[in-house]
Amino acid sequence: MKQNEILEKIICFSNKVSQNNKRPNNYGTEHTLYSAEIHMIEAIGNHKNANASELSTIMGITNGAINQVANKLIKKGLVEQYRMKDNKKDVFYQLTPQGEIANVEHSNYHKEQYHHMEEYIDELVPEEINIINKFLDELINSWPPN
Repeated sequence: MKQNEILEKIICFSNKVSQNNKRPNNYGTEHTLYSAEIHMIEAIGNHKNANASELSTIMGITNGAINQVANKLIKKGLVEQYRMKDNKKDVFYQLTPQGEIANVEHSNYHKEQYHHMEEYIDELVPEEINIINKFLDELINSWPPN
């Protein structure tokens, strides 16, 4: 009985995340952005001088998906691509000023969204945090691959 209750809650949470990711949001620019787009902006902002292959590993998606999303963001004027002088093969990405605005607004969105959970986690004792982390690791490791 306890197992079903936990699994149902996991499915409910997964469905909420999935539904939220399907809706585009505005992050302070003229463009609405889908989850994959804003999270690529976040990854580029957090990992300076990352090439497509590195972004693929960071985000857990294929190089082809990186290129597709990057091209959309380039057309929207939020990302630029460039090459290093000593490495003409790899393509690297950086945020434009509008991309920086979207990244900051996305960070603010998460701060608001996660405020309650951060307060809850701050009240936990280390043993409870370890149990939650162990459970989440097992959930992630047992989740079916993409």
